[in-house]
Amino acid sequence: MRVKIWTCQIPKPSPNLKNQWAVRHQKGKRNLRPDMRAGMTQRSPKFHYGSHYSSAGIVLFYLLRLPPFSAENQKLQGCQFDHADHLFSSIRDTWLSAAGKGNTSDVKELIPEFFYMPEFLENRFSLDLGEKQSGEKVGDVHLPPWAKGSAREFIRMHREALESDFVSENLHHWIDLIFGYKQRGKAAEKAANVFYHYTYEGSVDIDAVTDPSMKASILAQINHFGQTPKQLFLKPHVKRRSDRKLPPHPLKNSTLLVPHEIRKSSYSITQIVTFQEKILIGKANTKLKPRMYAKYVAWGFPDLSLRFLSFDQDRLLSTHENLHLGNQTQCAGFSHDGHILVTGAEDGLVYVWKISEEHPRASNRLMLEKVLCAHRSRITCLHVNQPYMLIVSGSDDCTVIIWDLSSLRFVRQLPEFPTSVSAVYVNDLTGEIMTAAGTLFAVWSINGCCLAVISTSQVPSDYIISVTSSTFSDWLDTNWYVTGHHDGADKVWHMVHCTDIETISNSTSVGTTGGLPLDKSPEYRLLLHKLLSGDSGGHLLSWRLPP
Repeated sequence: MRVKIWTCQIPKPSPNLKNQWAVRHQKGKRNLRPDMRAGMTQRSPKFHYGSHYSSAGIVLFYLLRLPPFSAENQKLQGCQFDHADHLFSSIRDTWLSAAGKGNTSDVKELIPEFFYMPEFLENRFSLDLGEKQSGEKVGDVHLPPWAKGSAREFIRMHREALESDFVSENLHHWIDLIFGYKQRGKAAEKAANVFYHYTYEGSVDIDAVTDPSMKASILAQINHFGQTPKQLFLKPHVKRRSDRKLPPHPLKNSTLLVPHEIRKSSYSITQIVTFQEKILIGKANTKLKPRMYAKYVAWGFPDLSLRFLSFDQDRLLSTHENLHLGNQTQCAGFSHDGHILVTGAEDGLVYVWKISEEHPRASNRLMLEKVLCAHRSRITCLHVNQPYMLIVSGSDDCTVIIWDLSSLRFVRQLPEFPTSVSAVYVNDLTGEIMTAAGTLFAVWSINGCCLAVISTSQVPSDYIISVTSSTFSDWLDTNWYVTGHHDGADKVWHMVHCTDIETISNSTSVGTTGGLPLDKSPEYRLLLHKLLSGDSGGHLLSWRLPP
């Protein structure tokens, strides 16, 4: 889908989404609406466009800077990149071409990466993409001025625009063209939305074609020049509601939060889970098991065992000994579905176990899937994230390592921290990774780019023991974080772009890397928004916005 982005400095867009893109900006201009052209044979149906808005070539055009798409792009052009003037190098130039400025043959749609992956706009692998006729060397994609020179800011604002009222009010027109009643028939002709007939589902019975050359030609057309999605709707799609109201963001409004004590526990609380309107808590050396949370796993016993117990009665369900070959379990984490258990040990090894159980209250069998080796010292913390299929582990050796939950292989190691790593967390919605080492708090992209880092306290004993971030929305106000400290305090942080001078003028963290060996200074800054007091005496508090 094409969405023109705007902020307070950018004018509101006005494309007509009721027609195909190439003619939306041609109102009042003659001879720019494409005529219905005849097919290659007299029997071929007429069409408006010989090219298509969704094809492998368009995906490779946009993703040429990312392996393995860069290699596939070269294969498409005879084992080399296309001429530099023809490559994707500028948002503005690509927009003008697709907007139909005298050109009705460019019908490219945006790919999903425009709304979540800034890396595809940067030439991070230093690919030789050639020089234009002007002498300009092609590197990173040129961004609009409002993106502040940041691919990440471009993606963030692009996603916000996708959720804007303007798009909400017009999205149903685009659905009509791509998936709905304007995809075929008279309505498609009226909307100038007819493509070559081989791109439509069911337009040809390939098994009935006996001529090998003709069959190969048809298959090539289908595979390489685009396919129209399956038609899902035969009548106009309903308009999306634009009066959607989101509840107040609790972290953004944390200055208004009021504490309410829920209950007092006899032990320190290390885990809080909300489940079926209940608040469940875990103590030290335990982890609640999803999805039903009827069990929890416990460790730290003299016999070095790991045990499963019932949550309601603390009844022992099963005992597992010698899991770590004479080493004590240090931490544990479950996959979201509760089928995978990951444990960290004193010897620096991460163990991945598959849990086998006949029914929720039955004893558990642990089957070792793999031992992950890379850390050189005790595993201090780990987090299992199933939405992004990641395992993140931290160690006394001052390293954080990211593992692939699917293949159980090493993915990358983050830059070494100045002290032992105390907490790690992965946001289920954004994939951002949060790390804590002593008083140092850092936010990383899923691909290991440091977005922001700050020393949260000048007192070494005020170290961080837990971190989390907002899951309020996957696109709106995602840049809010919370650190929990040894003294019982919770600190709310707001991440802002470094070009927002007015906001960060009072921050002392500008330009710092927090002692991390980074190639460049992070482009975002973390600002303390609110300090929430607490204690480590087992009090369970709920922070709520006043009605």
